[in-house]
Amino acid sequence: MSIGEPGDLRSPAKYLARRFILYMALESPVSEHRPFVRFLIAAMVLCVVIGTGPSALALQPDEILLITNKNSGDSQTLAQLYCQLRNVPADQIVSLDLPADEEMSFETYETGVVGPVRQFLTDHRLKTKIKCLLTFYGVPFRIRAKQNTPAEDLELGELRDVRSAAGDELQKTVERLETLTTSVEPTFSPNPGNSVNNLLARANAAALAVSSKLSAITDAAKRLDVQGQFLKLLEAMGGDTELDNWLKPTPHGESTGKEQENSPRQQLHQDVMDARVEIQKLQAIRWDATARSQLRQFSRAHFGVVGLLRVVEAQISYLTPGDTASATDNELALLWLDYYPRQHWLGNPLNLMFGGRASNVLMVMRLDGPDPATVERMMRTSVQVEKTGLNGVIAIDARGIAPIDDKGNISAYGEFDETLRHLALVLRTKTRLKIVLDDQDIVFPPHFVKNVACYCGWYSVANYIPGCDFNPGAVGYHIASYEMVTLHTASSRWVRGLLIDGVVATLGAVAEPTLAAFPKPDEFFPLLLTGKLTLAEVYWKTNPMTSWMISFIGDPLYTPYKLHPAMAIEDLPPLLRKALQ
Repeated sequence: MSIGEPGDLRSPAKYLARRFILYMALESPVSEHRPFVRFLIAAMVLCVVIGTGPSALALQPDEILLITNKNSGDSQTLAQLYCQLRNVPADQIVSLDLPADEEMSFETYETGVVGPVRQFLTDHRLKTKIKCLLTFYGVPFRIRAKQNTPAEDLELGELRDVRSAAGDELQKTVERLETLTTSVEPTFSPNPGNSVNNLLARANAAALAVSSKLSAITDAAKRLDVQGQFLKLLEAMGGDTELDNWLKPTPHGESTGKEQENSPRQQLHQDVMDARVEIQKLQAIRWDATARSQLRQFSRAHFGVVGLLRVVEAQISYLTPGDTASATDNELALLWLDYYPRQHWLGNPLNLMFGGRASNVLMVMRLDGPDPATVERMMRTSVQVEKTGLNGVIAIDARGIAPIDDKGNISAYGEFDETLRHLALVLRTKTRLKIVLDDQDIVFPPHFVKNVACYCGWYSVANYIPGCDFNPGAVGYHIASYEMVTLHTASSRWVRGLLIDGVVATLGAVAEPTLAAFPKPDEFFPLLLTGKLTLAEVYWKTNPMTSWMISFIGDPLYTPYKLHPAMAIEDLPPLLRKALQ
């Protein structure tokens, strides 16, 4: 199959001959119920589509893939121990060639993590089975922002030129389609606007108007001429794929012989299917400049100017360096997505606000810490505590910030602080747990709360204060920026301090995350206390963002309240109950 430009293949005469032969073979008109926008939204392979799938409840050991760094002996030893402790199949460990550091480059993540992990899952037929990725001590937990090479900067400039030219071409094609429409429907009035989205809406309106009038044209020669012009314009905009979308398929069962299999209509459909496969292959190696170039050519040939625009826009986004730093684990959730915006953050489709289900988004957790001994202690403690259940105080350290300030304005800090007070209220009224709530601006003083099972508080940036004495198996996180910029070197960061002091599950930001990136305490802890979800499921149903700055450290299978639930499902608010359905 050629990857050439459409103009290389189709003179006007050859084009009309091919298309009229195809059309006449159908003996049926263009569909009146296949809007052009359907192609734009659903059929374009380059669109980021999050498919829904079964609920992620009841994560099983054989649904986890362990990711280690082959350049770290500790990384591999800890993963093997986890397999023994949790009965994860021993062949579900992928060992990557990564730097023995806390940080890796954008390019290393793309070629050293995404490519090999995808290949491993594909080769071992685990793609549809694995729901959770578990990274280990030794795997870098930060991804640096992308830094373009001179060649990439040159490509980026060329892509912007292509986008401008393709936009002009789309506008002219839409205007020709509207002219054709007014020739068969004089009352048709084109919509305004020349943005890409406006042009696509205009094309949709015009195409529907033309298709609805074709059967009313009594002059056979004129009808055939309009049909030919119409199909040519559709193909210019959407390529073979759009043409395939508009033409009515042969009725199922009408013929089963070779005549149907070799018909122009069937061949067109097969060409489209082959093009999709090739495009998916090229998308999967987005980091390769040659593949990017071939993808543009192939999309132009088979998806028209609209397909080219979609590809170019995606590649411009991919090659734009700004604000592309992230946490490895948070980025890995989108392993199976090809082109998607890398600047800033994306909403988490697994979050209960979005239904909590997405078949091609993965939960990702980490077993890491100040040293290998701490990580081993976390794993063994989690398994042991599960056998008896987690007991102890719930320590909540709010700051006394009102959700509405003195001037009557909404305070983002105050709204988040309110979630901590609300958590305390819910637990006091719906559970028998002992709750310690501090609503003063300063954090708990050293060793202020004893026998702590769960902790949540804020702020005191980069100044860990050991305000709690934790029971074995404790779960807790502290809301503050930059608290996981390092784990393995001495520091006063909160994530490192909490792990050293006995917490087995916590989270932290590898850079400035914004307050909205943290799970809401009054969602995370009530779900955990029901004992119905594993730690991975609790976090990923309450984590707001992906492709961003937060990593969660802990055993993904840890379910500390499984034996002795501390909160009844019926006492959860409706949204949280929905997460358990």
